[in-house]
Amino acid sequence: MRKRFTQQEKFNMIMECRNSGLSDYMWCKQNDIPTSTFYYWISQLRKAGSELPPSGSDSGSQSFVEKPDIVRLEIVDESTKQAVSCESYAPIADTSGIEILFGKACIKIHNDVSPALLSQVMSCLGGSL
Repeated sequence: MRKRFTQQEKFNMIMECRNSGLSDYMWCKQNDIPTSTFYYWISQLRKAGSELPPSGSDSGSQSFVEKPDIVRLEIVDESTKQAVSCESYAPIADTSGIEILFGKACIKIHNDVSPALLSQVMSCLGGSL
């Protein structure tokens, strides 16, 4: 048989929950109280005129932020997009130590390249170090 609580006991438990730093759900779970019962107590006490602090960060306790189910996205018309010109960027100084011409491709390898990256590039080209 479930224990019956007085209005004062219910009020004290709600205040304990709100001051614990836990979410209502976690506090109820730790104290073996169904959340539906807990929220029913809150409803009863508010109808009786009791002032209770809100759950979550409004009461100064920590709360978990839930991600929204719906996120607003701005749709941009393709015709209004601005083209990015490669010419607007400053050219990189040519300080490569090695240049590999492979058909129409040119691979420039700088002197400070990591051995791991150089090994990967060479293996992609069919060679090995």
